[in-house]
Amino acid sequence: MHIRVLVLLISLPVLAIAGGENNGRGARPIALANAFVAGRNSPWSTICNPAALASCHDYAGTFFVSPRQFGLEELRTISAAGVVPFDGISVGFVLGQFGFDLYQETEFTIGAGVTVDDGIAVGGAFNLTRFSLGPYGAATVTSYDLAALLDIVDEMRIGFEWKNFTAAKIGGSGESLSQILAIGLWYDLTSDSHMTMEMEKDIHFPFSLKMGFEQDLLNALTLRIGMSNNPDKVSCGLGVRVAGFELSYAGYSHPQLGWTHQVEISFTMKQ
Repeated sequence: MHIRVLVLLISLPVLAIAGGENNGRGARPIALANAFVAGRNSPWSTICNPAALASCHDYAGTFFVSPRQFGLEELRTISAAGVVPFDGISVGFVLGQFGFDLYQETEFTIGAGVTVDDGIAVGGAFNLTRFSLGPYGAATVTSYDLAALLDIVDEMRIGFEWKNFTAAKIGGSGESLSQILAIGLWYDLTSDSHMTMEMEKDIHFPFSLKMGFEQDLLNALTLRIGMSNNPDKVSCGLGVRVAGFELSYAGYSHPQLGWTHQVEISFTMKQ
C-alpha cells in the first residue's frame, strides 16, 4: 500500500502538471502522440482544436477509458464526447473524470467551430473543471480556449489553439491552470497515409515537439504511431471500423512509468 501511494504521488505531477491539463483523451490523438491540433473529423476536436469541429458534418459519439494508467487504478480516466452538426456550425462536448477518491478532476467542455471563409475555420470552447481533494474540499474553475484551422492546400492544413487564454486560477490558492499554446501541421501524403507534427508550449515548461503517422488499410483498419519529447514518449495504436462503429486502442510509454493502455469505441451517423 505504501509503495502504491508513493508511486501515485510521484505520478500525479507528471500526468497533471498544473491541474486541469489533458490527462489523455481519445485513442486516436494519444496514438499520434497528441499531435492533433491540426486533426479534424473527431469529437475530440472539442479539446484538441474546437475550430476543427467545423469539419464534422455527421453526428458522432465516443466513449474512452484508461482503466489503470501505468497499472494504478487511482489514475483511471473515463471520458465521453460527441458532436452535433447544425447549419453552418458544429457543436461538440466532452465529459470526463480523472483520479480517485482522494484526488479527482471532473471536466465538462463544450465547444463550437464555424467556417468563416473558404478553408478558414475558427472556434472556441468553455471548460468547467471541478477539483476534489476528498475530505479536504473542492474547487470549481471555468476557463476558455480559442482556436483556428487553416487549409494551405487540399493536402495540408495548419491548426492553432490557445488553451485557458484568460489565465484562470484554482480557487483562492492562486494555482494557475495550464496555459498552453499549440501550433501544428497535418499533411495527407496520400488518401490513405497521413502525417502530423505539432509544437506545444505550456507557459511554465519547455517546448514539446510531437509527431505522428497513420496508415489506413483495406478501408477498415488504421495503424498509428507517434513520438514526442518533454517528456520523451513513444506511442502506437490501431482502429478497426465496422458498420459505422470504430474500436480503437492506444498505448504509450513514459520514460519513468513504463507503458499504459487505453481503449475507445465510437460511432458516426449520417444526418
